Amino acid sequence: MLKTDEHYMYEALKLAVKGGRNVAPNPMVGAVIVKSGRIIGRGYHHQFGGAHAEAEAIRSVKNPALLPGSTLYVTLEPCRHYGKTPPCSDLIASVGIEDVVVGSEDPMQHKFRIQDSGFRMEFVSGKVAEECKELNKFFFTWITKKRPYITVKIAMSADGFVAGEHGQPVHFTSQKQDRYVHQLRAQHQAILVGIHTVLNDDPALTVRLAEGADPLRIVLDSQFRIPRNAKVLKDANHLIATTKKRVERGMNIWVSPTKKQVSFKKLFTYLATQGISSVLVEPGPTLYRALKVQGLIDEMIVLTGKKKIKKGLRLLP
Repeated sequence: MLKTDEHYMYEALKLAVKGGRNVAPNPMVGAVIVKSGRIIGRGYHHQFGGAHAEAEAIRSVKNPALLPGSTLYVTLEPCRHYGKTPPCSDLIASVGIEDVVVGSEDPMQHKFRIQDSGFRMEFVSGKVAEECKELNKFFFTWITKKRPYITVKIAMSADGFVAGEHGQPVHFTSQKQDRYVHQLRAQHQAILVGIHTVLNDDPALTVRLAEGADPLRIVLDSQFRIPRNAKVLKDANHLIATTKKRVERGMNIWVSPTKKQVSFKKLFTYLATQGISSVLVEPGPTLYRALKVQGLIDEMIVLTGKKKIKKGLRLLP
């Protein structure tokens, strides 16, 4: 890979991140078009169902006569199938782009690779390829595992406790760490907590210290104990996951087909069918252990504060 390839791919990456949660569950994708060592077009996927990055980049070229013989740098493999938009591969070939440099493979395109695209395609390697793949970890999990990417966030004291002695909430983190947590909430489509967190802490689970939309608030409540005045129920952007068949006015309820405990796997499968590709879990010890035993943690983030409380609940006994 030429050094210039890496440079242009990073330019495409800068564009891709602008899509953020607006494109979910679709991937974030950025693209630049280069001719004679100069960028002549830029584009990125702005919102779910909208034009793809490649089409945006081609449309941005002021002089279409420059497109034949140019090179397209795109962070994700161009699509070759009809979805909400026509295949990008057809558009790329039709304008005369001869070379396409790709940041990461798209697992959805595997069965289409035998087709002749009408242009040469090269995949990058190294650090920039890893960053292109990392950018769309939510999408890749949603496609390959048919469930959302699960990020678990834990806050604990300097001496290793996650709550007070009887489960009462204790604030461990700094203002900087708090802002980071709200950034995580803004990046994920949904946030999940257990009923004990709601009963003990009554969290709002909203985004207040960062820019971005609130995630869908999910409460794991097998026995349906949630109070009607819980903060998570302040608007329609919530989901109660339970085993009890209930119809409650003003509550959005999903009933697990299991009898005693909500099935994580069935819940996550359901969320995936609703276009949810990422869930941030802020668990207590019981919820954390259950997810860990079932192998449903994709990423673990532990924030340790400076405070020591000497007694309390630990993540693991």
